[in-house]
Amino acid sequence: MEPSEQARPVEVRATLHGQLGECLILLERIADGKGALCRLTMTVADLGKIDLYQWLFFLAQHAARHVQQMTANQAEFEAK
Repeated sequence: MEPSEQARPVEVRATLHGQLGECLILLERIADGKGALCRLTMTVADLGKIDLYQWLFFLAQHAARHVQQMTANQAEFEAK
């Protein structure tokens, strides 16, 4: 998802919630250590090699953080 001025905040929030949900579903599916069988390189914050479980967890946390930020920004904007 690339930032642009084309999407309305409600659309962005819905997309982020959807992506977060997809990540959480995938995390449930790769229980029992299956996610550790696949490793990939993560260039964000120089994380280096991480397994699939760690990557999906990172994505889920990242999406949740952006939803938090959007909620805080909206509250601040509405308070003014």
